[in-house]
Amino acid sequence: MEGKPLVLAQIGVAVIAIFIGVNILYGGMAPTAAPPMPQAPPPIEQTTEELKFSQPIYQALVEQDAKRWNVAIPTQEEFSQPIPYFDEVRGGRVLKPGKPVDTRHLKIELLIDKRQATVDGQSFRTDHLVLTITNKTDKFLAYRVATEVPRTVNCTTKGDIPHNAIVISPNRTIERSECLFRKDLVITLAAVEVMELGPLSAVYVSRLPPTLVLYDPRTASSHMPLANPMCRQTVNWQEIRAGVESNQFDWKDLIDFYARHSCDEYTFFKGYRLRETAGDPLPARAPRE
Repeated sequence: MEGKPLVLAQIGVAVIAIFIGVNILYGGMAPTAAPPMPQAPPPIEQTTEELKFSQPIYQALVEQDAKRWNVAIPTQEEFSQPIPYFDEVRGGRVLKPGKPVDTRHLKIELLIDKRQATVDGQSFRTDHLVLTITNKTDKFLAYRVATEVPRTVNCTTKGDIPHNAIVISPNRTIERSECLFRKDLVITLAAVEVMELGPLSAVYVSRLPPTLVLYDPRTASSHMPLANPMCRQTVNWQEIRAGVESNQFDWKDLIDFYARHSCDEYTFFKGYRLRETAGDPLPARAPRE
């Protein structure tokens, strides 16, 4: 009988050992950590934003736009070249009917012509001061012909003449109204700037709202782009004006950017400047903060 208690004791010890082991295995040990959840993909808008700044997507958009507007597809090398810029007139120069001003690219002449005007809702034909601007070259030109009238003169009743206020096609002439004619009215030519553009660049910049890129509403009203629709205004006009007044950038920088970037996809940023070398990457992108 002595052996039976010994066996029972051994069995008891074994059961206790098993119990303790099971308890340690399933109760005392920390459960295995769950595998990490996969991160959610970035929003579609963010993915699209990143993609359009890749060079292959940019080039595909350029080719798509050229086909859309039936113009030659520029090569990457052509589109990256510096755009010739010319500052052709600075400082006040009084314009007089019958005395044209010739620059390297343009012929500018003030005429007196009868046009439709509106006063108090009534339309009538009366003499206007009309400015004709002729492109003397075989290239598309982005142009800025800035004129001034005395601050005391109100030109809001003049008739507007539909014209392209930003681009002149090769060897073409545009007409724009300056003001109603008055014998004592002085029209001053304040500035003339010109940039030579390729066909797609000309379409790109002509679609911009003129006031966004520093054109006077008095002379840029009735703007007719080379291709519709006009761009949506995605840039704050006041920010643009403030940047120019603080000498952060100017007209040529804005035109240079949009001559290379569709306004449907890309937005001008304050750090952009007229390209002086062909090596800078396209599309241009604001530095990450």
